[in-house]
Amino acid sequence: MGHNHLETQPIAGALGAEVHGVNLADDLDAATFNAVHQALLDHGVIFFRDQNITPAQQLALAKRWGGVHLHPYIPSLPDHPGVFEIVKDVDDRHTLGGMWHTDQMFTPTPVRATMLYAKVVPQAGGDTMFANMYLAYDALSDGMKDMLGGLRTVNQYNKKKQRAAAMQVSAPEEEAITAEHPLIRTHTETGRPALYISYDGITRRFAGMTDEESRPLLDYLMEHATRPEFTCRFRWEEGSLALWDNRCVLHMALNDYHGHRRVMHRITIEGEATH
Repeated sequence: MGHNHLETQPIAGALGAEVHGVNLADDLDAATFNAVHQALLDHGVIFFRDQNITPAQQLALAKRWGGVHLHPYIPSLPDHPGVFEIVKDVDDRHTLGGMWHTDQMFTPTPVRATMLYAKVVPQAGGDTMFANMYLAYDALSDGMKDMLGGLRTVNQYNKKKQRAAAMQVSAPEEEAITAEHPLIRTHTETGRPALYISYDGITRRFAGMTDEESRPLLDYLMEHATRPEFTCRFRWEEGSLALWDNRCVLHMALNDYHGHRRVMHRITIEGEATH
């Protein structure tokens, strides 16, 4: 589809599209911003190539969607609150975000969207996977949908997860934020139902149940939600920027580039309480 100079090209059948013809360093006019916003709602995650933006410009763009969500445990860049630098150095074995998840699901008002900008990337590897939770919900049987409809999940920050050295946190487990959310979340803008879940280090159990009682169904749902036909894969280049909707999309960073450095600038945008 197009909007004047703006062209949107899907990259997979399930979700994801590259948007061409827009310079994100500019102050987007209302019509262009609305077209970009609609592309996000239509495709779940959108990608821009060959961008050259400063942290201040990235913040200004993110704020068009809402307030900036500060990570409760990992600090921002000193001069740009809200810009979170993700670094994996050549000797790091671990990465940040290496399991299927939706950002900050452990908070009572989880983030609406995430904006990730590539500063330094390896020649190959370090792709990000995305999964469409609308499709995951739609593919469930009617009986399963009925059973899941009233369930809520208990979610907590996973301090114990292995991360790159620059991404370590100091918050003890007993101080970790915990939040409950509906397992089936209705998107506030599209009105569509979607599975709302993260890997087991974040989504711990169903409310009112034990971890042991919850785990078989949670494992099934995560395996179902990330079936290949629900996913897309994005290959980063320096200057690429991705924007995804955490209300209906899971993502996972692939850790297949040991010996190479990767630096990304991430901003998360405030969302709303779930019901």
